[in-house]
Amino acid sequence: MDEEILTLTREQLGELKKRFLHGSRVQEQSRVRVSKDQMEAWLYLAEPSEEKGHYKTDELLNMLRAEGVTTGFIMPRLVAMAKKGVYQREILVAKGKEVAEGTDGCYEYFFTPDDIKKGPVIREDGSVDYNSMSMLQSVKAGDALAVYHPASAGEDGYTVRGMVLKCKLVKELQPLRGLSIERRDNMYFAKTAGKIELKNGSIDIRTVHEIPGDVDLSTGRIEFFGDVTIGGSVGAGVVIRAGRNLVIEGTVESAELFAGGDIVLKRGVQGNLKGKIRSRGSIFANFIEQCDVTADGNIEANYILNANVRAGSRIKVNGKKGSIIGGKTFALQEISAYNLGNVAEVRTVIYAGYEQETYDKYAKCVEQEKEVKEKLADIVERMEMLIKQKQFKTESGSKTLLVLNSKKDEYFKQLDDIKIETERCEELMNKGRGAKIHAEGCTYRGVILEIMGFSKQVTGEMQYATYRSVSGEIVSEPFQGILEEE
Repeated sequence: MDEEILTLTREQLGELKKRFLHGSRVQEQSRVRVSKDQMEAWLYLAEPSEEKGHYKTDELLNMLRAEGVTTGFIMPRLVAMAKKGVYQREILVAKGKEVAEGTDGCYEYFFTPDDIKKGPVIREDGSVDYNSMSMLQSVKAGDALAVYHPASAGEDGYTVRGMVLKCKLVKELQPLRGLSIERRDNMYFAKTAGKIELKNGSIDIRTVHEIPGDVDLSTGRIEFFGDVTIGGSVGAGVVIRAGRNLVIEGTVESAELFAGGDIVLKRGVQGNLKGKIRSRGSIFANFIEQCDVTADGNIEANYILNANVRAGSRIKVNGKKGSIIGGKTFALQEISAYNLGNVAEVRTVIYAGYEQETYDKYAKCVEQEKEVKEKLADIVERMEMLIKQKQFKTESGSKTLLVLNSKKDEYFKQLDDIKIETERCEELMNKGRGAKIHAEGCTYRGVILEIMGFSKQVTGEMQYATYRSVSGEIVSEPFQGILEEE
């Protein structure tokens, strides 16, 4: 029987519908309209003959079901249509239910995570106000840090044809973890005072060493495993070592600074050719003068004057007065400034890309690896011979085997060390390929440009240029600007 129904022609289905409608006294001119999204059904009733009288509610329901409308009936309207005789107009008589999506679990923070490391303000001339940078956000013991709002399940919907519309599954988040925080139900509190930071779902409160005023030799050497903030200036000869970030509000003279994180010098540094600054993160300074500055990450300043500056990624000198004058400036990937050099033709070296020293180390590692592998193969062959000839059973043979085995372990250790150095050199070379130098304003005569070991001295002023190395030659192109890191 089911197969017969499935094989009915459209005409036969129409005939069955007519019979059903006539049998239920609903006129053929009556019709049901279902919206395209199947969320609404509308009923149009033709006026019945006088002898038949008003339709009954059950007849209207049967008509809707015959058209596939099975759920969401608006019964008061169907009853009113039948009882009051509502004819020759479409009435909304069935409505589906929209999906009510739930919400995933989420955390509400009572501090502003984005402000923990607030970027500096850019002035109208393009220079940077490093005084506006915020590296630290502090809390007190007992402060509320966050509250967790659990996930709320959604509700499935349906169409007027009875199709179920599934809501999305909701997700709960893992509890927050971290240092010096306490959880009470869904609330999190600070156990101690300190600097707060949020990273990868972990809230850490770390101790901050704060010195409100100036620092000079009378203060002594400053070493702290966490963050260090100096409210004033740093005098000549001072040594500061911070395990994490270092922020100095005032100027820095010929001091020695080291940080395991970032360094922010809001007023800049005048090193008198003695200052040394080293960061495993990035360095931000209003100005850099007459000192050695090295960062594993980026270096940003409003100008660099007679300094030796090295960055493991990029160097950016900001603003329309942002110039690099004198000294040597090196970055593995890109260097960007408004002006390079000056009209006085002060010797200025700008170097981008990996250095020849890196390639020489890589080539040496390859050669060393080959030599050690040859020695290792010889050792293994000798050991196999001793074992094959069973000489290890003799006293002299046993001693020889022990010596060879020790030598074998030594060679394997050498290979591991060579591999580490080789991979480091490869990483630097890959990172330095495609290095560029950008000068939005002027590149003055006498400036020495070096890219990937190839050098060029500028013989005349050049405007609005980007420099790169092509087949061993440094070529200039229209200014492109430094690429922003993702």
